[in-house]
Amino acid sequence: MLRIHGKAFWAALGIAGGLTALALMPLTSQAEDTKKAPPRCVTGPGMDTTVLDQETVLAEGAGRGGVLIKVDGCRLTPYDVLVFEYRGTVQICDPLDVQLSVRQSGGGGFKTPCFVQSVTPVSAEEVKTLRKQKYQRTDR
Repeated sequence: MLRIHGKAFWAALGIAGGLTALALMPLTSQAEDTKKAPPRCVTGPGMDTTVLDQETVLAEGAGRGGVLIKVDGCRLTPYDVLVFEYRGTVQICDPLDVQLSVRQSGGGGFKTPCFVQSVTPVSAEEVKTLRKQKYQRTDR
């Protein structure tokens, strides 16, 4: 019969407990790691914008995803200059974080304010797909 005394017993018990804990831990696959949730916010200065239709702007941040900004009260075109005025920080997370205005090209500097209705996070893969889509007029 094998006898284990004192410290050796507790060391063996600790190792066995650690191995049991490792065996019971759920394993995460690499596929789950790549399907991370898109960032909830985008940092305003330096973001790229794409007007998708008369009511939607895609704002993308540094290759980590972006947000779709839905507006009302103005009509967007890809040729207009978008003017972002931030409230508080320069993070765009929800409609209250930014005031969006449109300066029409050739309009003499007149700005038309837009009402930001929603800010929806999108993943980096969705940004790539949305950026390729052509501008769509909705009032035909």
